[in-house]
Amino acid sequence: MTIRWLCMVMALFFITPALAKAPNVVVSLKPVHGLIAGVMAGVGEPGLLLAAVADPHSHALLPSQARSLASAEVVFWVGAKLERYLQRPLSNIAAKAQIVTLLDNPELRILPARRSGIWRPHDHEAGGEDHEAGGDHDSDPHFWLDPRNAQAIVRQAVMVLRKVDPDNGHLYSQNGDGMLYGLSVLEADLHRLLAPVRTLPYLVLHDAYQYFEARFRTNGVGAIAISPDRKPGARRIAAIRQRLRQGNVRCLFQEAEFNSNIVATLTEGSDIRVATLDPIGLRVRPGLGAYGQVLRQLAGALENCLSYSLGP
Repeated sequence: MTIRWLCMVMALFFITPALAKAPNVVVSLKPVHGLIAGVMAGVGEPGLLLAAVADPHSHALLPSQARSLASAEVVFWVGAKLERYLQRPLSNIAAKAQIVTLLDNPELRILPARRSGIWRPHDHEAGGEDHEAGGDHDSDPHFWLDPRNAQAIVRQAVMVLRKVDPDNGHLYSQNGDGMLYGLSVLEADLHRLLAPVRTLPYLVLHDAYQYFEARFRTNGVGAIAISPDRKPGARRIAAIRQRLRQGNVRCLFQEAEFNSNIVATLTEGSDIRVATLDPIGLRVRPGLGAYGQVLRQLAGALENCLSYSLGP
């Protein structure tokens, strides 16, 4: 860890006191909340809407969450492609708040959604294959798993918060600079961690990791389900079984919040290892540092399972 990075970290904890009352900020998703919390360090703590173990694809708004939205001055959310449950409440309950739809940020690198069970190389650049009917496949909403997209969100948050709360603008800018540097360090660390296992193929339960694969050049070769609310059809199941029979895929990653009975069915009688990925930080403590912890745990799970496949 460099001296400059230590200084940045210390600045987040020994920052000049805020000059004015902090705005009431609400963030929908934990990894993004960690980024906004970093920008607001020393000014205030943003509220986290989806703090409990829940799936953002299908969550139902609770009364306490509705109250948070009703009193919010600024709401950061991913967008309707991921958080459909928030679309109507933001129009009604949070009508007085400034709504920041992060997917609309023009600085983000947004990838087209993949549509097949087994992907070709560079599908994250060219879209998917084997199109299926139903669903919105225009774009993949899991953009936060690329730390450079996280940097774009930090810059956006600094700009929004400086306008909403100009008295604390210099603190938002100072915090933003520290966050940008920290995200660069995070990206470099994960590149080093994943380098030995980068070419090893793996399957995932839910196609949520395209941005991570594209940034760190890991070798995800397919998903059981493109969307968690749509069961895989016979064609996808057959393609995945065929890939597993080839014997070169040694890791299949499930997710704690989704029913994974199908994982047991697919892996029965095979020696494929099963591990868990957590793209939203269900067991990560909210707040400053949560974003980095989500990505480090994800990378660690990949490296641990795939490293085992290098052995006998």
